[in-house]
Amino acid sequence: MPRYTNDRDFQLGDYWLSKRSGSEAWYRTWFDPESRQTRRASLGTADFEQAKKVLTDWFVLNHTKKDEQPTEAVLAELFARYFEHYGSGVRSHGNIERALRYWLEFHGTATLSEACAMPRQQAFQKHLRVERKLGSNTIRQTLTIGKAAINWAWKRGEIASVPYIELVKVPTPPPKGRPLEIDEVARMLAAADYHLQVFIVLMIATTGRNKAVLDLRFDQIDLANDLIHLNPEGREQTLKFRPTIKLPPSLKPWLHEFRKASSAETIVQFRGAPVSSIRTTWRTLRKSLKLDDSVQPYGLRHTMARWLRKSSVPAWEVAAQLGHKTPDVSTTEIYAPFDPSYLFKSTAAIDDFLTRVACQLRAGSMSEFLIERLKDEQKQGGGWWFGGDLNSRPRDYESRASYTGAGRLASMSPAACARHFAAVGVLAGRTYPTGLDWVYDTRCDAALFDPVHDVVPGRRGAEPGRARCLRCRRV
Repeated sequence: MPRYTNDRDFQLGDYWLSKRSGSEAWYRTWFDPESRQTRRASLGTADFEQAKKVLTDWFVLNHTKKDEQPTEAVLAELFARYFEHYGSGVRSHGNIERALRYWLEFHGTATLSEACAMPRQQAFQKHLRVERKLGSNTIRQTLTIGKAAINWAWKRGEIASVPYIELVKVPTPPPKGRPLEIDEVARMLAAADYHLQVFIVLMIATTGRNKAVLDLRFDQIDLANDLIHLNPEGREQTLKFRPTIKLPPSLKPWLHEFRKASSAETIVQFRGAPVSSIRTTWRTLRKSLKLDDSVQPYGLRHTMARWLRKSSVPAWEVAAQLGHKTPDVSTTEIYAPFDPSYLFKSTAAIDDFLTRVACQLRAGSMSEFLIERLKDEQKQGGGWWFGGDLNSRPRDYESRASYTGAGRLASMSPAACARHFAAVGVLAGRTYPTGLDWVYDTRCDAALFDPVHDVVPGRRGAEPGRARCLRCRRV
């Protein structure tokens, strides 16, 4: 408690207020036993009441208590020292400051023992839930931060013991979207618009959160070191940590191609503009494929988490890949550019998943799949109608004409088309007789079909399939 003396206007412990001759400012003054001299430090104010406040605040923050009993320790002083010496210097300082404010607005000048009495703890929890309208997770976080501050004081020897603090039990929330199977992902990619295809593939390749993927820019891709920095430079990390991860090999050619074709900075874009939300497009896709509401964008992240564990990726590596809290994340973040084995197993598992999806799409790689659709979108203005060989190996079949043009346009004679489609049918596990009378558009001199949806050109006397002319756009 402050005390007044006859020769000192205001004193706290070994520190008091004084003035020097010729100066209006007040000084914090103390006796230094080592030099046996009186020391002074200006408080920057000539107002006596303001000087008292400044000295009090400084004393609370810097005066080290020793083994105070909980019945004597003032909660506000303990929290002030905790925030000054620790909380203000961590990434989550804003959350810490908010939580401590909730504690102090309810407990005021209470001692540690008074604040931790069980009836008062229960009243505090009710205050946070009813008055502050906080959810269970935020209440638990608030209590946890207060408990951490008290433990910090005990570890420093400021208080003699730590009272019990009850934490709110938070029920485990159901996952946001169920995990998907490989064939489901392939179906969605085949039917989705291009910007949604890009989003889905990046979600799989990065195992990131929706927002992180939508925010992803080309300058966050380090092609020289095959790294993806999910947290852009200048953005402060939050509790939803955005790690640095390895770039799956199957994505690298596509990123090169897309970078050349686009002037936009964000990777996921629609008509040259960033995409802030894919909810509407996702619902449309889900409806077209007759999928239920459990198929959510976030389910792609759960899909990859399950796939990584299924692929025997170590738990620490899975955590680092997903950006979960783990002691190893900070280390790998520092050494990622220099360590070729960083996230090696998880990256290999992700690339394996992308390869399996590409096989379902009958593409040689995910890069090939996306590049073909990028070229088609640029050439045709949207839609995935094209003809030709889906096999990644060129010149497997009789006609080189099937490889001409951005969309592999099929411009052949009916006989050549018959042979070509028969070969494609073998790849798809079907047998198409070469003697079929294939749809042939004489006006455009092109035989056309839709391989993405397994549509076979119609023939006379049979139920026709859909065939679209790439040149005149007629079905």
